[in-house]
Amino acid sequence: MKVYSFRTNKEDKDIEDLLESLKGDKSQYIKNALRFYRDFGVKIEKIEAILEKLEQTGIQVQKPLQSSEPEPVAESETSNDEKVLLESLEDILSL
Repeated sequence: MKVYSFRTNKEDKDIEDLLESLKGDKSQYIKNALRFYRDFGVKIEKIEAILEKLEQTGIQVQKPLQSSEPEPVAESETSNDEKVLLESLEDILSL
């Protein structure tokens, strides 16, 4: 089995903060993020292109409303990794 690693740069403070905040297995988080990008990266780019075209034509793109307080979720229902992925997806979709 191959081992992959990477170094962060000075401008990667956001990545360092995120990785340091993870209590569990950081490698599993990174693998899940890569799988997410592999599965949805092209779709997200297509959505961004469509939104850009709509904005250029003058159509106002309605952003989804975000509630001020997220709904409480029981710890047993979703793992920390799943929560982070769901939050990331929500952030991406709210662009």
